[in-house]
Amino acid sequence: MPQPTRTQRGAGRGTRELHAGDPTIVIGIDFGTTFSGVAWARSTRPDHVDIITSWKSTFNFNSDKEKVSTSISYTEEEQPPLWGYAAPIGESTLRWFKLCLLDEEDIPQYLRESTHLQSAKSSLEKLGTHAVDVISDYLRELWKYSLGCIERAEGASLMELSALRVIVTLPAIWPAYAQFRMKEAIEKAGILEPRGLFDTTLEFISEPEAAALASLKDMSDRADMSVGDHFVVCDAGGGTVDVITYTVVNKQPIKVQESVRGDGKLCGATFVDERFRTLLKSKMAWTIWDKLGEDGIARLVNNEWENGIKPQFCNDGRDWTIQIPLTSRKRDHDQYSCPEINVSNKEVVEVFSPIMSQVVELVTTQIQEVQKRYKKKPKFIILVGGFGRCRHLHTCLTNGLRGQVEILQGLGARPWTAVCRGAAIRGLEKSDNAEESAIRSRIARASYGTMCNVTPWTEGEHDARDKEWCPVTRLYIAADQASWFLRIGEKMEVGKSIELGFHQDLDKPLDSISTHLIYSNALNPSDRCDETVKELCQVRWARVPDYDSLPSWKNSKGTRLKRLSYIIKMTSNGVSLDFEISHEGRIVASKNVVVDYSESGAAACRSSTVADDADDAVSLADDDDSGTYVPAGHEGAGTPANSATIWPAEVVSRVNQVWGGQNWDEYSARVEARQRG
Repeated sequence: MPQPTRTQRGAGRGTRELHAGDPTIVIGIDFGTTFSGVAWARSTRPDHVDIITSWKSTFNFNSDKEKVSTSISYTEEEQPPLWGYAAPIGESTLRWFKLCLLDEEDIPQYLRESTHLQSAKSSLEKLGTHAVDVISDYLRELWKYSLGCIERAEGASLMELSALRVIVTLPAIWPAYAQFRMKEAIEKAGILEPRGLFDTTLEFISEPEAAALASLKDMSDRADMSVGDHFVVCDAGGGTVDVITYTVVNKQPIKVQESVRGDGKLCGATFVDERFRTLLKSKMAWTIWDKLGEDGIARLVNNEWENGIKPQFCNDGRDWTIQIPLTSRKRDHDQYSCPEINVSNKEVVEVFSPIMSQVVELVTTQIQEVQKRYKKKPKFIILVGGFGRCRHLHTCLTNGLRGQVEILQGLGARPWTAVCRGAAIRGLEKSDNAEESAIRSRIARASYGTMCNVTPWTEGEHDARDKEWCPVTRLYIAADQASWFLRIGEKMEVGKSIELGFHQDLDKPLDSISTHLIYSNALNPSDRCDETVKELCQVRWARVPDYDSLPSWKNSKGTRLKRLSYIIKMTSNGVSLDFEISHEGRIVASKNVVVDYSESGAAACRSSTVADDADDAVSLADDDDSGTYVPAGHEGAGTPANSATIWPAEVVSRVNQVWGGQNWDEYSARVEARQRG
């Protein structure tokens, strides 16, 4: 897969920096497994969010729906692909390709043989392309069409004067690398290309949080909702079902904070559709199935199930009759008839049953977590998403929870469009005319940090497998350790960053420096980079500090070394991660520099060779530029003589307390002698 890069936009043209109060059009994109939606709003009119509904269609219906199908069909070369409702129904059209962004190991075993998933993978293989490229082609068409609709509604002159802020939604359960692949697809689609007076900006938000933002305004005036109450948002879509729980901390205006760590599963409506297809095949003669072909079967499922039985079904005992679109002449006279299939209420219940069980289990577990932590149940469960509109889902949840928690299911298109509307609301939160975010804090769904070496290696504290000799510092170090900014389950307050200090000892100038960022989904993240720790990305510094200007110190051999001290700051909005690296108060790397995502999701490890004989060992500084972090108060914490220009006075004071008045040369010589002797 091509490696994404970030290039400086605006080169060769006049632009100016976006300021608060400048006209902005916020565009929320809900790229779904089966359907996608687009919402937009003006920063000067934040209370009015519009939805694009007029889609191109080859049918006599669907054109005015609130969402468009996530499907694409490639025609002749040099011709733009057909997409959405304009794509033909049949095997020539790609669907469910969003799921192909995930690596095989991140798809549950029971879903890997899914007909839909296998069909999508097979189509990609035939085209000789990657899911990122197909998604970018789809998003390119969706973006061009959406901009045209918005321009017709707002006018070309306002579009030219306005900055565009794009908010794209992602499933909350997706691993970090999937976000990077989505960003690559968005860049390839041309969504961030220069236009007008301003650059287009991009941000991600989790699907359940976007749905929650769209639901919050409807909750604020409820007389039965009080401060301290909890509510669960269940975003049931085509591929994933995500649950997230919030606590009300203020009513006017409404403010909430995430109560417990959210959860999710790949148990969306797509897998119900697949089970119906299996039922249909079992009830149909193979000759008819073969005569219909994949195109005919796809049309039948679309007409009779997707737009027929599924949205209506409520387990009321009704049986259903499906007419097969084939004609045959009756034997006794010259009339023609279509073969029919009867589907009983019980059979439809069985189609839904295993998927519904997973959703009920997901919601039940979330309720139990809230009750365990707060000693009270949530007051409501709010159903959103396309699958969230399903009447049978409401019934199954009501029965599964035995009426202990009230379930709210909106009418019309509002549940279906909640995610794209919430994405637009999120973008408006940053405009000059909008209130501050309604969400005060979030719960981390993964641990995030950086890979580092700790000096010195200490028996009983560090793993013997990580013990390596560093010929630069003349000490044994604990190599490939994990330093976590944020651990899974911890609270992240909106607007607050997490900072950690690091240093790297150098014996010669460096041409480039990269910082390795890592993540882990383990409930108890490891302090060393084991198999549960994955690489998030590598951030290459835009500027390497001048070697001669760095503070010096001497190791036990009297070799003069330079110490590069820096701070890494991490800010998270629930999905996006922004990292900023600074040296002496000056930013040397940030989210705007080149970031290498090519190894994202791979095991976090450092390639280096350390000789058995410490004197012959290769300098780790040659191969490792992830830095050496010495935690405050650690036995090896130290600073060069002129460290007061780098570290705050209280830090220097603490370090001196730990050293007991020794200087670094004396300390390192003593440690080396103890370790080597």
